[in-house]
Amino acid sequence: MAIDLQQIGKRFRFYTNLKELDMDQLKAMTGSDEATLANIISGKNYLLDDLVAIVKNFKELNPQWLIYGEGSMFKPMNGDGTCDDHHKGCLKKDKSAYLQQMKDMLIELDAAEVAKGHHPDVEALKAKLDQYRATH
Repeated sequence: MAIDLQQIGKRFRFYTNLKELDMDQLKAMTGSDEATLANIISGKNYLLDDLVAIVKNFKELNPQWLIYGEGSMFKPMNGDGTCDDHHKGCLKKDKSAYLQQMKDMLIELDAAEVAKGHHPDVEALKAKLDQYRATH
């Protein structure tokens, strides 16, 4: 499976917008410089080593989703139902504008995935239907 830097950038931007992290917060959290972070977010050329060094600072972010668009954005919950949530909190933005921004970004991500010919959810549902038919 090929790695698409632009898709990674879109997914990382989606995650950081969801968490309401600005550039100064990202720099402080990751120890990375603004140019590297800006390149990742915009999907420009960057080293995967830089991405890995940054991603390890986000304990709840699923790297499989970030890199390949597979699975959930967040890692599964711990056995006790908890997860690393020290960045969760109340929305600082106007809720309706924030939700519209997230919806627009989801549409953009979905359109990019469809354009690449990816239909993971549809294919997974088809496989489950086939499995169900085979057993019943």
